[in-house]
Amino acid sequence: MAPRRRKNRSYTLSLIPADGRSAPVTLLKGPAALFVFCAVLVVFLTMAGTVYSLFRSPLASMLPDGVLPARQKQLVARQAGKVDSLAAEMEKMNAFSDRIERMLFQGGAHAVARQRGRGGSGALPGAAAVEREGGRGFAGRLVTGAVSQRFMPSDSHYGIDIASRQGEPVGAVADGTVIFSGWTTGSGYTLIVDHGGFTTFYKHCSRLLRKGGEQVKLGEVIALSGDTGGESRGPHLHFELWKNGIPVDPEAYLSF
Repeated sequence: MAPRRRKNRSYTLSLIPADGRSAPVTLLKGPAALFVFCAVLVVFLTMAGTVYSLFRSPLASMLPDGVLPARQKQLVARQAGKVDSLAAEMEKMNAFSDRIERMLFQGGAHAVARQRGRGGSGALPGAAAVEREGGRGFAGRLVTGAVSQRFMPSDSHYGIDIASRQGEPVGAVADGTVIFSGWTTGSGYTLIVDHGGFTTFYKHCSRLLRKGGEQVKLGEVIALSGDTGGESRGPHLHFELWKNGIPVDPEAYLSF
């Protein structure tokens, strides 16, 4: 049986009058007609997509009245407002990150203070001695427990560890403002309080009871002790005291 011949397809681009009385006008034939048709279709779809994107973007709020439906224009305006709000929040977060970074790294590792004196002119303002009398209020108490590791800057341990039961109340050692309340990979749930020249860190908590920006008072319960973060090896509170951006021995300023 002889193979069937493949029919050649031909394309014609014509204009057909709407009245139906005039003869169609042929513009192009063959592959050129198909190419022109596809090109026109691509241009049309591109323009349609551009117009749709414009109507969905914040620029739509700048279009003259009547071009965009009022309801759609209100929606676009609200979306633009949300974008502005997010941008403002990002600026605040960046400023906060810069502040924390300056506080943590000011002076470098070689600037670690090794002050061993008690109290004096450098005493933490508004702080009371830490009591360990077994649950009779929290006026000045940090947390119920015993010191398990002391301040050892030579071993990169810039605070003290207080072994305690899981969920023990943690009290603020002085009046101040919470500048960080959140999760970190190594320290778990962490709270940082600014006391004006002094900064206190409360790490490895199981729960944080105060948020960033809130004011705290001496002895106020601000967190619960725990065992969170990759650096924790059991329930305890890691407490750090920094003076003017430099970690100092908490036992030089507080009694444990």
